[in-house]
Amino acid sequence: MVSVQELYELWATDGYEELKEALGESLAPRGPGWLFELFAELQPQPNQLVLDIGARDAAGAIELVRRHGLRAIALDPVPLHCERARQAVADAGYADSIDVVEGAIENLPLDDASVDWIWCRDVLVHVDARRGLAECARVLRPGGAMVAYVTLATERLEPQERAEIARLAAIEPESFTSAGIENAAREAGLVTLRVERLGSEWRERLIEDGDVDTAVGLLAVARLDRRRSELIERFGAQAVDVARNGFLWGAYQLLGKLSPTVFVWERHA
Repeated sequence: MVSVQELYELWATDGYEELKEALGESLAPRGPGWLFELFAELQPQPNQLVLDIGARDAAGAIELVRRHGLRAIALDPVPLHCERARQAVADAGYADSIDVVEGAIENLPLDDASVDWIWCRDVLVHVDARRGLAECARVLRPGGAMVAYVTLATERLEPQERAEIARLAAIEPESFTSAGIENAAREAGLVTLRVERLGSEWRERLIEDGDVDTAVGLLAVARLDRRRSELIERFGAQAVDVARNGFLWGAYQLLGKLSPTVFVWERHA
């Protein structure tokens, strides 16, 4: 244990000031665009078919088609997302290359061995990963690969925090750990080609680029906690709790409580 004297002596040293200055230096973190670079390393070929699971507004599918000349299926279980995806695809001029399909990862409306690639962002923690990855393995052609981005709990996340996040972010507890995801992939017959544990990198990059201000989110949490009763009366407890959880999500990544992780799996013959 550090004594009071040791603590104040440490704070007063030049070395401690140098340490704080060193922490102002960027570590050149990877950002969200890196995921497309990783996919490119897999060498997709023009006219191959990529399935974008949890496509939302089809931004990922559109970018993959634009970069590689692929055909795509943008799949999402939410009707509103599908409406927005169809509009985005039409606006981008890719209506002939991208089909928007309403459906869920646990029951993919596709034939066996019918797609060359799967792109899956922010989906696996919200579903039964065993069922979902079994379906992915079913529709992948032999030799086909899947790129999955997922934010997972680490050992630093306290049990109460874990329970709150799971409740408020619609997370399946068994799909919220690296071991759970890796076991599900193994049971599905998917072979791991690569695992990238990004930790705080994307969040650092977003902050450095000025796209996100975590201080604003933490300030919102502080204000929300002070005004909780009033805000619940106006907006309802669920909305208030979900908003608080959302503001903490990025902070938890910076603190190492949550770790964005990328898996690349291949279906062998």
